[in-house]
Amino acid sequence: MRKVMIALVCCVLALAASPVNAAPINLTAIAGVWVNPIGGLNMTGVGTSNVTWGDGSAPDSGYTFAAGLNIINAPVATPLYLGLFTHHNESIPSGSAISAIDLSFGFTTNGSPSSVGPILFKFNHDETPNQEPYAVGSVSICDDYVTIAQPIVNQLITVTDGSGSTAYYFNLLGFSKNGTFSTTFSSPEGGSNSAKLYGTLAVQPTPVPEPASLLLVGTGLAAAAIRRRARR
Repeated sequence: MRKVMIALVCCVLALAASPVNAAPINLTAIAGVWVNPIGGLNMTGVGTSNVTWGDGSAPDSGYTFAAGLNIINAPVATPLYLGLFTHHNESIPSGSAISAIDLSFGFTTNGSPSSVGPILFKFNHDETPNQEPYAVGSVSICDDYVTIAQPIVNQLITVTDGSGSTAYYFNLLGFSKNGTFSTTFSSPEGGSNSAKLYGTLAVQPTPVPEPASLLLVGTGLAAAAIRRRARR
């Protein structure tokens, strides 16, 4: 399976411990709609949270984004649940699938800016042929693959209260299934396959990692999580 662990997580955990007397931050009215599809025949639902493509006869393939609930007093260096991504993977005619689409994502805050977004996250779609040879790691006839191409945004949000101002940086964290994070989501053929989409807050900008550091980042994330549990 073509999985790539997100390297920003380790940096967030290492650098983003909550400052003393930090002004609390709230992320509310989370929303996401699908825009700017590339390819795709008989597209429906562009500009909404549910899009489909295929031969125009149900069931077609498609994406759904179900936004999460308000996050009040959001913690830093912690995965924040943003919503549920679902790929409806049906058998469709060759050449009728999208190759990419953007999730236009946003939310409101109790800080500045009061409204974040739209942030465009590009989802690349690999519609694999339903025939041998199957993609490595496939568990069905042939899994399709979805990849978030632009996960790091460092969106600055400044919150002010009686204790002063605190600067936060929001980033997309990635898909999570079974407690692991990845920028790539595999979707078995012939059903609806879901993964939770998470973001994170830091108090320092997250650097863009070098590919060679990804393994070390994954190890560092696991070690940091163990240390935090031990302290509790």
